[in-house]
Amino acid sequence: MSEDTTIAEKEIHNTLFYCNFFIRNIGLSFIDEIPTTYARKIIVFSSFVVVFCFLVLLLLGQIIFIIILMVNSVSVEQFIGGSNLHVFGYGIMCFGKLLTLWYKKNTFRQVVKELADIWPIVETNPEAVIIKNNSLKTLRSREIAYIAWNVLGVWFFILTPVMLHLYRLARGTPSNLGLVWRLYYPFDATKPFIHEFVYVFEIISGFACVCCMLGSDIFFISMTNHISMLLRLLQDKIKSLGQEDERGSIIQPLDCYDEIVAVVQIHQRLIRYANDLEDAFSAVNLINVLLSSVNICCVMFNIVFLDPLMEVSNKLFLGAALTQMGIVCWYADEIYRASIGVSDAVYESGWYNCNIRCRRALLLMLQRSQRPLYFTALKFNTITLNTYRSVLTTSYSYFTLLYTSYRQD
Repeated sequence: MSEDTTIAEKEIHNTLFYCNFFIRNIGLSFIDEIPTTYARKIIVFSSFVVVFCFLVLLLLGQIIFIIILMVNSVSVEQFIGGSNLHVFGYGIMCFGKLLTLWYKKNTFRQVVKELADIWPIVETNPEAVIIKNNSLKTLRSREIAYIAWNVLGVWFFILTPVMLHLYRLARGTPSNLGLVWRLYYPFDATKPFIHEFVYVFEIISGFACVCCMLGSDIFFISMTNHISMLLRLLQDKIKSLGQEDERGSIIQPLDCYDEIVAVVQIHQRLIRYANDLEDAFSAVNLINVLLSSVNICCVMFNIVFLDPLMEVSNKLFLGAALTQMGIVCWYADEIYRASIGVSDAVYESGWYNCNIRCRRALLLMLQRSQRPLYFTALKFNTITLNTYRSVLTTSYSYFTLLYTSYRQD
């Protein structure tokens, strides 16, 4: 391995620091060394199995609880407020992302490894340096903001029953420590020892959900950010092809065919990396689009009309839901715009100064780059910032429908 590749891998791994922190907790990693000893393999696999089982039990308890409410034909207020439907939607999204991370773990590890081969180490172009630095700096700040929403949200959900219990005791009111989530248990969860066991189970399952959500989303936005950054750097290289010398004169047509071939190869690799991410996250993106509207609608309904004691937790959940869908759509839109910009860069290059062979190669690249890179929701719909607008519009439509039903009740 060359020194440049080693430096590139170190920079890429640094950008995936937060992602690796969260997916380690669920028994996965795309940048750590693959376990070689049986003991280490057992520990890693056991971590994944434990998280998987916790999420399955959590979702199963929520599903049965929701079914019981539906069978009892409760009102809209009791169903939305009593079931914590937005929390169930969040759990479904987390479970889907856990399965995606596990099923595509080898593909993701390979993409991270191959990305080091074309990662920019030393850039002589000042504009390229600015693009790289701004891209990585912005990525890190957005990651921190997104992590804060989710981690604070789950902490408030966990601590709210404890704080309410202590508040009632301080006022001399009889109180029992409640539970974190609304689940069905086939036993009495309020009995001593069983209550503590159930509370610990709900805490661990909550953090497992957050690790799945953050690990998947941060990996997605990090890799998408890197591909769009490399596409923008590629645009600068393309624009410099066939340009005039310092004297501004061209004696004979330029032959930059080798440079064009190198640029085309990088472009093809970036297209392949983007397609790998699209194939891996297509189903997850569909779940995001479908459930985000429902989650935002339900949590807004709870904040406005129901459950004032959980208002802070629900507001943090709302911030996390808006940020989660917004950041995914933002970076999906970024890669779309960066891929479209490649065709503009070919047109702005010095193609008219090149020989016929180079012009033909640039023409082929122009034709290919006019087909933009998209992330889709299982091929049903492309994901851009327009998708985010549609999610917010749909959420408001659902909210007005619930409000109408609530007023009639």
